[in-house]
Amino acid sequence: MFRVPPRTAKPLRLIQGLLALCGLVWLLGACGPKGGVGAGGATDLDSAQFYQGLRTRIDSLERVLAEDSLGLSGRSAPLDTLAAVCLNLATNFPRDAYAPLALWKAAQACRTMGAYQEAIACGKALAEAYPEHTLAPSALFFNALVMNDDLKVPESAAFYLDEILEKYPGDSLAEQARAMKELVGLDEQELLRRLKPVH
Repeated sequence: MFRVPPRTAKPLRLIQGLLALCGLVWLLGACGPKGGVGAGGATDLDSAQFYQGLRTRIDSLERVLAEDSLGLSGRSAPLDTLAAVCLNLATNFPRDAYAPLALWKAAQACRTMGAYQEAIACGKALAEAYPEHTLAPSALFFNALVMNDDLKVPESAAFYLDEILEKYPGDSLAEQARAMKELVGLDEQELLRRLKPVH
């Protein structure tokens, strides 16, 4: 089981809760009325304002992160908030064109925080919910990297690489997936030996 450092436990619990909520809302959204958030009693104006508020918050958080990319300000980076807001948008507006990008941003924020299981869940949600989106192969490749590099689970990394090769053989990432699959799980010495140029 993934252990959470004490200072990040509360934000990660929020993200885990949002991921669970995302699955439930996604299921309800697929089975429910076609009006999205506005169909459940809220007006279309309420939904539009809520959506715009989420988008504004995402943009604001990304600006803060970009301005302090080296962590020099002394304040904690709002990665956990960015992940939560992105998941909120993807959950409440799954049919919106921005939802896959929101999941992608949440996945990257989670990985940066060291919340690897949550990052993988976001990547998986993106690839499964939006298989035709241009980010779907990238999400699978991202999951392979997290599994291999961060969690050291080469079998799972190989699974995601196989998914790319099977579902997206013509994608530009297919060649990289094929090459990476040959290197997944190798120890550092074997990797260096294979990558060493032959003279």
